[in-house]
Amino acid sequence: MTDLAGKCLLVLGCGYLGTRLVDEAVSRGMRVKAVSRNLDTLAEARSIGADVFEGMVDEAGWHEFAGSEVDFVVNCVSSAGGGLAGYRQSYIGGNESLCKWAEQSGFEGRAIYTSSVSVYGDAGGDWVDEDSDCDPSNERGSLVRESEAVFLDGLWKGTGVVLRLAGLYGPGRHIMLNRLKEGPGELPGWGDYYLNLVRIEDVVSAVRACLEAVALTEGIYTVVDDEPALKQDMVEWLAGTLGTPVPEFSGRADSSGRASRRLGETGRPANRRISNAKLKRAVEWKPYFASFREGFSDLLERG
Repeated sequence: MTDLAGKCLLVLGCGYLGTRLVDEAVSRGMRVKAVSRNLDTLAEARSIGADVFEGMVDEAGWHEFAGSEVDFVVNCVSSAGGGLAGYRQSYIGGNESLCKWAEQSGFEGRAIYTSSVSVYGDAGGDWVDEDSDCDPSNERGSLVRESEAVFLDGLWKGTGVVLRLAGLYGPGRHIMLNRLKEGPGELPGWGDYYLNLVRIEDVVSAVRACLEAVALTEGIYTVVDDEPALKQDMVEWLAGTLGTPVPEFSGRADSSGRASRRLGETGRPANRRISNAKLKRAVEWKPYFASFREGFSDLLERG
């Protein structure tokens, strides 16, 4: 296991995940450089102990700031907004910029790109893993898949690791829990497909494990908890725990603007159970919150 103390980490994107990665890295004695367009999260990163740069990841302005003495990179940038063009700008343009910096600076370390399980298409509820065919059901998923290829193909000297993240939830992000507290009689969408989730803390520990690993093969790994669950089962459990009535599902997509569905998705969501076995074999990692039950129980105990 590599001692991270004294190593330099470059974090591209300081959103829900990035700020937590900065905090984790600083707590382990790493030197951290953070790039983001968000002044509020940059201020938080600075207060934690990072050197910061305000700018867009897809632009070259941050290249000089990053310099040539970086040991690790984590690209966890979010969409720039503005529809599918924003996805292309942040994910594809961002990785193109990263790879250009890596070539110019001579970077030879380990770089991690946090992608998404949206690249996996429908499997009729069957299990899928990193060796399964990727057939995204929407243009957003196709753009994400393209961004992975840009990252892996363009990182010539460094070791590229793609972490496909399942649906993130945790402190400050628990849409379904908030909605059920309102006691709705009906929820939009469908309940008979599998949700693949992961607590934010388990993503942070997965990234840390990938940084600490002495030998980690370049490639793609999925970060998801141990137990995909039917959405109906999760809703029933949450409603029972909250003491609210169990709502019905409408069988129609949400048009209220409150949906957690991603841009470019229409109709029924992809139905598949996603395995985390490859990551467990590769590094010393397993999710602390093994399923949504442990994850949401903890959130409810926190109030």
